[in-house]
Amino acid sequence: MNKSLAKAISVLFHPAIYPIVGIFLILRHLPYHYSHRVVVLSISMVFVGTYLIPVLISLLLFRLRLISSLMMENARDRRWPYAFGAISFIFTAHFIYQAELASEAYLFLFGSALVILLHLLLLSFLKPSAHMAGIGGFLALLMAVSAKYSLNVLPFIVLLFLLAGVIGSARLTLDAHTPRELWLGFISGLVIVFSTIYFI
Repeated sequence: MNKSLAKAISVLFHPAIYPIVGIFLILRHLPYHYSHRVVVLSISMVFVGTYLIPVLISLLLFRLRLISSLMMENARDRRWPYAFGAISFIFTAHFIYQAELASEAYLFLFGSALVILLHLLLLSFLKPSAHMAGIGGFLALLMAVSAKYSLNVLPFIVLLFLLAGVIGSARLTLDAHTPRELWLGFISGLVIVFSTIYFI
C-alpha cells in the first residue's frame, strides 16, 4: 500500500466518525421509533460532544503549547486531549441517557469513553491505535445489537473485519503504530464496547 492511499484511508476512517454513524444506526435501524427531528437533534448532540468539542479543546491545547502537534504523533501529546475527550464522551452519554433514548446509544458512548480512558492509562508505556479502537468499537456495537435483537448482519460483520485489516495496514504503512499497538487498539475497542452494550 502506498502512503497516499494509506493517508486517504486514515482520514476517511478517522475514529471521530464512529460515534455519529453508530448513533444513527441505533436510532434508525433498531426496533425503536423516533421522529426525524429527534434523530437529527441526537446526532447533532453527538457531533458536538464527541467531535466538535474535542477538536476545539485540541486546538486550544496546541495554542497554549500543551501539545506540540495537532497530529499527536507522540504519546505525550495525546494525554490532555484523551482526558478531555473522555470527559466529553461521558457528558454526551449522560445527555443521551437523560433524553431517554435507546439504551444502546448511551452505552455505546460510555463504552467508547472507557476505551479512551484505558488508552490514556497506557500512554506511559505505548500508544494504542485510536483508529483500530474506533473500528473495533463500531464492530462491537454491530455484534452486540445483532446478538440482542437476533439480527442477521453477518455480511456486515465480515466486511468490518476486512475493513479493520485495511485500516491496520494503512496505519502500518504510515509508521503510525507498531503491530502490538494496532492489536491493542482493536481488541480494547471490541471487548470493552461489546461488554458495555451487551452485558449492562
